[in-house]
Amino acid sequence: MAGSHGRCALQGSRRGGLAALAAIAAVALWAAPLAAARVEVSGLAASFSSLQAGGSPDFQLTIDLASNPASDDPRDLVITLPQGLVANPLAAQRCPVADFKADACPAGAKVGSTTVRARVEALLGAEVTANGDVYNLVPGPGEPARLGVVVRPPLAGTQHYQVTVRIRGDRGFVIENVMSGLERTAGGLPIRIEQITLALAGSVAGKPFLRLPTSCRRADIAVAVRSWDEPQVETRRTVAFTPVRCERVPFRPSLSGTMGAPGATSIGATVPVTASVITFPDDAAVAATTVSLPRAVGVNLRSLSVLCDPAAFAADRCPPETRVGTARLASPLVERPLELPVYIVRRDNELPALGFRLYGGSIIGRTKLGERVTNIFAGLPDLPLSRFDLTVDGGPRGLLQASSDLCNTTTPRDAEATFSSHSGIDVTISTPFGVDGCPPGATRPPAATRYRLAHGLAVRGESATLLVRVSASRPLARAVLTLPPQLAATRRSRATVTVGGRRLRGRAVAVRGRSLRLRATRPGRTLVVTWRGLRAARSVVRALRARRTPRLAVRLTVVESSGARRAFRLAVRARRR
Repeated sequence: MAGSHGRCALQGSRRGGLAALAAIAAVALWAAPLAAARVEVSGLAASFSSLQAGGSPDFQLTIDLASNPASDDPRDLVITLPQGLVANPLAAQRCPVADFKADACPAGAKVGSTTVRARVEALLGAEVTANGDVYNLVPGPGEPARLGVVVRPPLAGTQHYQVTVRIRGDRGFVIENVMSGLERTAGGLPIRIEQITLALAGSVAGKPFLRLPTSCRRADIAVAVRSWDEPQVETRRTVAFTPVRCERVPFRPSLSGTMGAPGATSIGATVPVTASVITFPDDAAVAATTVSLPRAVGVNLRSLSVLCDPAAFAADRCPPETRVGTARLASPLVERPLELPVYIVRRDNELPALGFRLYGGSIIGRTKLGERVTNIFAGLPDLPLSRFDLTVDGGPRGLLQASSDLCNTTTPRDAEATFSSHSGIDVTISTPFGVDGCPPGATRPPAATRYRLAHGLAVRGESATLLVRVSASRPLARAVLTLPPQLAATRRSRATVTVGGRRLRGRAVAVRGRSLRLRATRPGRTLVVTWRGLRAARSVVRALRARRTPRLAVRLTVVESSGARRAFRLAVRARRR
């Protein structure tokens, strides 16, 4: 990585936003008669004003083109952006296509600029530079976004290129941007394009436009070109970058839910259940969820007689009778929430699971049965969401049924969920679900305590630091934190504990074997434990060196000032410092 004018620069090799970036290369074609039998992307460089994960940096992409002496020219240009590198088409004004073609887009729709360097063969190879602009266009039906590039070459009339955008769920939710049918002449003169540079603004009119991935793993931008004479041949080049400082990206998911309906609250009734996850647009994206429903609901085994075959699910051809609900996704990138059918899908050697299709990709979960019905979704894309509602329908084919009278005040209604972010943070939440359909005048159950827990384990060598943060809707007086077998306290271990923002000292904090016991003289609604100097087992160290992400089961028991007790089993994710 080399700095240039204070920017983070990245250079690609042969080994290897939403769509706005694709428009970039399109510019190259303001007159593209690349006289060559083989058109190649000979160089590719990208730079960002910052590599802060989840940030909105200014972006610059430089594409070098080369060709063998002949008469071929580029026809199609495809830029594939990695999952998580997106642009928000709602952050800027949208220009109607008719205005774009008339070169009359408003200034508020401009999201970037471009420079194209070329040589005019008919003028003794004179070098010519053309400047242009990139605009945010009104997308076509079913498109998430569309970009327009206006190039103004000095030797020809203004040229306009539109870039179509697809989110490829079938390829890991990368963003594919395609510019087709590139022109071969400009003003009747053959021109050889040598370099295209595009600069895109990180923010437009004070609103974030670009967003880097919220994961701190390597990400690749790929550029491919196909020519007019050899459209079956595609040359490709990639450039890599790695976001940094994931620990600075906030992650604040919340959980709520309802169950039941009029006439569907009694024992044995099939009940609708909705679980809702709300996140902040500038937070890290959710990578995985584990939601355990209240103990008051279980699985209606009769509903599992008809399942969607995995092959049919992958082809988006599940039988209608296997549909069991709806997934509703709201994102700051789309004007209207997406509503997607949810199916019950057969899984080999596992319990049937819920699944839905998103942008051509499959999101299929796992099911666990025990004291609670638990649904697990992993591999969720690094795309910003503001709300996700998963509704399982009731009715004769309802998947869930009440195992207790939902309107009884003693019926357990607490749900528990763990959310894992792409940035490496885990949050566990416990909250009561509401009940719909209880008769008028029914006694409302006493409000249950709501809990929110964030946790993580940082490991350097064999030394580890465990962090647990707890927020509760009622004051906490005592707690016991128990380590898993893979962690051990040593003589150098030190635990810092605060309750309600006040640090506990002396006998208020005691270590006994693998357990940390604390007692607050003044109860508080927050508890923060930072336990440094722990020794990690060799299996944990080896897993991290192999770039695996081990999860360790940490037990936490808290006692409220009222004497009510609550136990949690935290799946803490380890990461290297």
